[in-house]
Amino acid sequence: GRVRNFYQNCSTLALMYVVLPYAILVQALISPLVDPPGLLQYRWTTEATLLIFCSGLAAFLVNFSGFLVMGNIGALAHVLLGQLKTSVIMVGAYFLFGSRYSAMQIAGASGAVAAIVAYTHVTVAEKSKLKGAETAPSLGKSSDVELGDHDKSSDNDVNK
Repeated sequence: GRVRNFYQNCSTLALMYVVLPYAILVQALISPLVDPPGLLQYRWTTEATLLIFCSGLAAFLVNFSGFLVMGNIGALAHVLLGQLKTSVIMVGAYFLFGSRYSAMQIAGASGAVAAIVAYTHVTVAEKSKLKGAETAPSLGKSSDVELGDHDKSSDNDVNK
């Protein structure tokens, strides 16, 4: 993605180190306004502190996996995986808990899954086609790269 290209050769953790401080700053400024009862009125017990720590750890792991996905396969695939996750949750809730959904919700989830399958099929086909073109045997000499380098150096000798 755009951020990954800007910070080339950056590991996932290094990218998170660059991006997440800004996200934490924005969240820290907004959270007291939208999250009653606020930090000062909250009753900080050992159990509550442990649960908040576990929640923070889970949030870190979710962000880490999101950065891994975006860094390796792109932002669009990340969004599609999120849609697939939502659809899987809906199906799981239907079978495990007997949740009921309207026809519109079922159609939306089905459309999302169909679009994800279609996107995956097209993407894999394009990558296979590109890979096939890259690995096709060359009709030229045994080493086109060496030939190209040789031609450049001999051109420089002629121009001198």
